[in-house]
Amino acid sequence: MKDRINALMKHLGMSQKNFAAEICISEGTLSSIFSGRTNPSLNTVNNIHERFPEVNMDWLMNGKGEMFASSPTNPTQVEANEAGSSSVSTPHSGIPIQPGFVEHFATPQQMPPQTSNLTLEGKIFDKPSRKIAEIRVFYDDGTYETFSAK
Repeated sequence: MKDRINALMKHLGMSQKNFAAEICISEGTLSSIFSGRTNPSLNTVNNIHERFPEVNMDWLMNGKGEMFASSPTNPTQVEANEAGSSSVSTPHSGIPIQPGFVEHFATPQQMPPQTSNLTLEGKIFDKPSRKIAEIRVFYDDGTYETFSAK
């Protein structure tokens, strides 16, 4: 699998540093995968799948099939095909997004009303209200303190 991850990284034209950042792992972890010291974890494979959903997971995991579920065009260009449609590259991944791809996601107006108004970076979270019951602080000498809400 390390060779396929390396092939994906090279196909995307990314350095180890950039690829590791894109899939939210450390450069050291990626380096140890490429050197054969460690195998990719399920978390690493999941991060690749989440960041690059176009990648054929059967290819990544088992080496079967093509690298991409549908063959991408040149990842750095916008190309028009014979029917006049185009694919547009995302600025960071270099993998094209086919026309109509964004239409599969609901717009904020189409989403059901939320029961909570908790937002983080524009995302709405539907979480029940909770209160802190206990906080533990661990010190470098092996001791800890517990603070309880009363």
